[in-house]
Amino acid sequence: MRVRRVWSTRGLGGVWLSVMAVALLGTSTAAAESPVTTGPPTSASESKPSSVQRFEQNGLAVELVIRRLDSPENRMDPSTGQPAVAQVTLTDAKSGTPVVGIRPRAWMAARPSDMLAEETACVDKIRRLASGRLGSRAEIDLNRYVVLAMNHDRTISILDPFLDFSITKLESLVTLPSVGLDWVLTQDQNTLYVTMPDAGAIAVIDTRTRKLLRVVETGSGSRPGRILLQPDGQRVWIGLDGTGQLAVLDSSTQELIGTVGVEAGLHSLAATPDSRTVYATNSAANTVSVIDAQALAVLASIPVGKTPVALTYGMAAHRLYVGSVNGTDIVMVDPKDHRIAGRIPVAPGVVTLAMEPAGRFLFLANQMGSNVSVIDTATNTISATTSVVKDPDQIQFTERYAYIRGIESEKFTLLDLQEARKGHLLPLDLQAGLQAPSAAPEQLGVASMIAPMPEGNGAIIANAPDATLHLYQEGMMAPMGTFSNYKRMPRGILILDRSLREVAPGVYRAPVTFTKAGRYDVPLLIDKPRITHCFQATVQESASGVATASGPRRPIVQTGFGAEPVAPKVPTTLIFTLKDAATQQPITGLRDVQVLVFEPPGSWQQRHHARETEPGRYAVVQSFPHAGEYRVMVQTLSQHLRYVDGVPVVQQVVSATPRPDKRIQRAEERQR
Repeated sequence: MRVRRVWSTRGLGGVWLSVMAVALLGTSTAAAESPVTTGPPTSASESKPSSVQRFEQNGLAVELVIRRLDSPENRMDPSTGQPAVAQVTLTDAKSGTPVVGIRPRAWMAARPSDMLAEETACVDKIRRLASGRLGSRAEIDLNRYVVLAMNHDRTISILDPFLDFSITKLESLVTLPSVGLDWVLTQDQNTLYVTMPDAGAIAVIDTRTRKLLRVVETGSGSRPGRILLQPDGQRVWIGLDGTGQLAVLDSSTQELIGTVGVEAGLHSLAATPDSRTVYATNSAANTVSVIDAQALAVLASIPVGKTPVALTYGMAAHRLYVGSVNGTDIVMVDPKDHRIAGRIPVAPGVVTLAMEPAGRFLFLANQMGSNVSVIDTATNTISATTSVVKDPDQIQFTERYAYIRGIESEKFTLLDLQEARKGHLLPLDLQAGLQAPSAAPEQLGVASMIAPMPEGNGAIIANAPDATLHLYQEGMMAPMGTFSNYKRMPRGILILDRSLREVAPGVYRAPVTFTKAGRYDVPLLIDKPRITHCFQATVQESASGVATASGPRRPIVQTGFGAEPVAPKVPTTLIFTLKDAATQQPITGLRDVQVLVFEPPGSWQQRHHARETEPGRYAVVQSFPHAGEYRVMVQTLSQHLRYVDGVPVVQQVVSATPRPDKRIQRAEERQR
């Protein structure tokens, strides 16, 4: 007995900025709205950088430091092109204990001038920066994430869900040598590994430059499939489903360390928290291989149920749990002696195992029965079972809910985790597109189509047949937003998070790289208790005087319009000249230059593909519908230039003023 597909999932992260919270900024910023939660006291002997800035309000102390990563004792101001870090620390103002459970939001915006900066109230700066509108973006958004979509056409889309301009969310594309199946980000999120079964290779992508770094060959017919990053981040493991082996890469060098011979079948992967042991299913051999991760040697081969395809490690129980499609139990493995520690009877059809965030309750998806069961690992018994969307294959978690996708349903199921821990499963089905995933069967894969957001209050759900992504915020009865993947069918999504993340109790950190020197405003917002404050920071020029950021250099854009008004309903040629920022030479041969013309606030807009009229000169012909003030922007994704990266050109459109009748003019002159 078998089911038509076998899937596995992996936890992903992200962040969603609630612009609704910014609407509340008009209310008082002095009243605390809820008590804060404190963590363990911070050692008084801890040294602080000399550039630390401190602000206190509503019993909360907020400290900000922005420093270079390579600075001695973290005391040097950042400079252009050098990797830096922004750190926000939250403590109780009286006791100094870390305050946890609060997520600060912050931006870094270059000050146009001291006079102009001082005239704008801090709360107005925050409201403008949080709006997501074109022209209101900070140089560095410390709340920002992008969504990566692995697509059917050998590309990876990089999408910005924050931008409040419905059709301009695509930032850039990365082209792969072959179609991807599974992927994983390194811990610093600077490197992305993508398995490509048809090519027998793994693509290595630099997420900062958004370029393909290299391709690691695993051999013809090896069919690399599922991929795992060790918890310590040092090695990457790949199941070679075509050869009965596992490939191992060094995550620091991206080099192939070696291979480990296991047994035949599809290989799902898991590791112990200390990264000493890796486990791999062998679906054709009905076994699980136990591997010494350091020695790259097989320690044991454990017979389990028929067709094992799902496994996960239970942090609370200190057990490995294995599920089989055609088996009749969940097998528990003791990591100390590599023996079976027990079995939990279940119905055949288990394709996914997922441990909830607290680490005690194990969720299993049964595709044959279209249901989800919960196992209490403290007692190793099933505490609850419920029907969910048809043919469930993926489970993901936020802080409050489990999200379940079914390949035969255009909906997804939500399960309240608090109730699930009590043994009560209350399913709620919500729309996630117009078509079920099975409408595009060739795009069904193992990479997750659900990406939880790190604030814990929602998720982004991809739909391949519709070529769309849906943003669901918990508490809503329908997706609060849908955005296009530009006719590309996603095979997996994950979130690349560059926002402030909690790295220690009350300590939030984000990587930053500056391309422009000068003074910056650093507005900061905390929802509960309500706090707004604007810090300042200074960025020095690099020693060479040239920004050496690892990110891509955008072209120089020169325009040949905007200085003089034009008439409405008259064809007008808009010319852009694109030059290489380093060589100052024209950039020729581009086929993806696009021009956006809109009238604020954006109710009228048109887009054009520009054509090259001379080397490096790209033109479109535009007729403006009526008199007014228009904005014109250009983008070319192949050169890493997006609409939001440039300054809009303002084009005035005025109606022609009729000439006065000369006879009337002479008569008026005689009367004077």
